[in-house]
Amino acid sequence: MAVPINRIDAALLISGESEWVNYRDVTWGRMDTPEQPMVVNLVLLLAAPVDRERFTAMLHDRLLRFARFRQRLVQAGNRYLWLEDPAFNLDDHLDWLRLPEPADQRTLEEQVGELSSQPLDFNRPLWRCIVLENYGVGGALVFRIHHCIADGVALLRVFLTLADQGPEPASPTEILEQQREQARLAAKTTKPLTSPTGWRQRLRWSAALAGALLRQAVMGPDRRTALRKRLTGCKRVAWAKPIPLADIAVIRRRLGGQVNDVLLTAIAGALGRYLRARGELRPGLTVRLVEPVNLRPYQEHVCLGNEFAVIFLKLPLSITDPAERLTVVRAQTERVKRSPEAVANLALIDFIGRLPTWLERWVLRLYGMRASLVMTNVPGPESPLYLAGAPLDRVLAWVPQITGIGIGVCVLSYAGSFTVGIATDSGVIADPWELVAAFEAEMTEWRVMP
Repeated sequence: MAVPINRIDAALLISGESEWVNYRDVTWGRMDTPEQPMVVNLVLLLAAPVDRERFTAMLHDRLLRFARFRQRLVQAGNRYLWLEDPAFNLDDHLDWLRLPEPADQRTLEEQVGELSSQPLDFNRPLWRCIVLENYGVGGALVFRIHHCIADGVALLRVFLTLADQGPEPASPTEILEQQREQARLAAKTTKPLTSPTGWRQRLRWSAALAGALLRQAVMGPDRRTALRKRLTGCKRVAWAKPIPLADIAVIRRRLGGQVNDVLLTAIAGALGRYLRARGELRPGLTVRLVEPVNLRPYQEHVCLGNEFAVIFLKLPLSITDPAERLTVVRAQTERVKRSPEAVANLALIDFIGRLPTWLERWVLRLYGMRASLVMTNVPGPESPLYLAGAPLDRVLAWVPQITGIGIGVCVLSYAGSFTVGIATDSGVIADPWELVAAFEAEMTEWRVMP
């Protein structure tokens, strides 16, 4: 049963305090289930303690200027809208906690997994911030934001507006320059929606789009493996050691491909190792992966909402040679880039938001059977940042999975390195550290290749 969205009388709406929700965001707003909260989890690791008063003031001045963080999602008749919360109190969304000892990475991972299992309260604006004061030398911040507010690219930009390039607050000029840099980074991942010119091009493009829509309609469930089991709703998270960007650059120069191709290849190798250890790796085995595709144009100012589509990729798990596996992955990603599959899935997500709630759940249940995992790759800032005067050491993130999918992988770059985070449902993989160790073994194999 989905988490209920509050109903109100449309006559109670006050002009200027509400805004209709687009159907794409409605899809995500109604997607919650007890086993799968549709919440993006962002973890910031600090190199020095953050001052409570300064941090709270920063949230008030910078985060709350975005209306979504002051508004509730409510239903009025057959439509949904963002409504200003008259009882909004920042303290209701901000918690200061201490981890149980030993407050090490495993303890933090367990805490983040426990938080990731919890839905957000639809009686309030759909976000929460938890400060874990005793992790490492500076503590850790856990931001939890519902996916209906925005996609991962937009949310990262929101939280980068909280940061400064030095220990002192940024000036208006510096803030504007930071926004431009963030917009440039976000635009690097954009897949443009091309408009074909000429009747022949339009005809070919329309035929290709019709074919993509048909393929989506007839796509069957993914293969049943140890990567697809019944969800319990108990989440687990883990993350790997940082990977220097220079290491990926060396691999690309040697074998070709994009950064994302290399990382997809390493993830496929890690999944293959996991199944091989259980005696389930069969010759020719592939599993489907869902990957979000950023469709935002260059936007100097932060715009919330969901502007992305998804594509399906088949990961070759039985190919042990990394170079050969990369060749197969590159061929797939190149094919998908040339196809209108992302556009077809964008239309599907928008359409699902127009369906009755019960029908949306049924469609999404079928949709979630088509893949075994979700992977996102989000470029972060290239220079170190500060949060309320405290140096920001690492940035980690996990996006929610569609109903039925129990594995999520997020790759996020920051200050010259990548961090790969893995989230699992305990009913599928009880200890995501097994996948982390397999991924790190794959990266080690890349490094020692002649």
